[in-house]
Amino acid sequence: MSDQPPPHPLTEAELSARLRDLAAHGAAPAPATGAQVRSRAQRRRRGRRVVLSSSALAAAALATVTSGALGSSAKPATPPATSVSHTPTPAPSPAPVQRVTIDLDAHTLTIKGRRFPISAPQKNCPIGEKTVTVTAKYPTLTLRPYVITKYPDVKQWAITFTDRSHHQRLLMWALDPSAGLASIGDDAPPGSIALAPEAGKWVYDAVKPGARVEIKGRQAKSADPGSTCTDRQSITRAP
Repeated sequence: MSDQPPPHPLTEAELSARLRDLAAHGAAPAPATGAQVRSRAQRRRRGRRVVLSSSALAAAALATVTSGALGSSAKPATPPATSVSHTPTPAPSPAPVQRVTIDLDAHTLTIKGRRFPISAPQKNCPIGEKTVTVTAKYPTLTLRPYVITKYPDVKQWAITFTDRSHHQRLLMWALDPSAGLASIGDDAPPGSIALAPEAGKWVYDAVKPGARVEIKGRQAKSADPGSTCTDRQSITRAP
């Protein structure tokens, strides 16, 4: 073995200067020493580690941004609740009110498109109402006796109404042939409407409680006392 000490390793600057000098004189560079080769390999390994570390950090940052982790406890967004309609259900339409028309001047009663002749009340015993509502119906109705005859006054197929004084009163009825009441068309009843026998039963069946009756025609503003206008008396009998 040689007793000479190993050559001092060149610095990078010295190596670069020597290479430039050799290139200027056309000489090939001298082979690097073992120490120089090891130094270069160490620098290359450190460079690779730096590059790998930077790439790993970049990849981790990208994964963090993508997943939304970053130490947060965010939860998936909850979809908005579906709104519930609260539109009220329309109420059913009320049943139409039955209409009946009485014309005192023309002596007619109209219901369901049919017209019947009537006997209107006596001038001194008017009904006294323009519009009334049917209260009840009676196959037969006995009123207070006449003052003169003293006999009970029995009405067939009677229909009543409640007047503005809240009294139930007779509105219409059918003549009774057996009692000698078969004529129609005059102002005869003392405070109500009379129908012919065959028409009275049909109207009785057709008219419903709650029907609205319009009374047309001229009526007297006042009436004789109840002893004379017996059909105007208040009815207390239950339907």
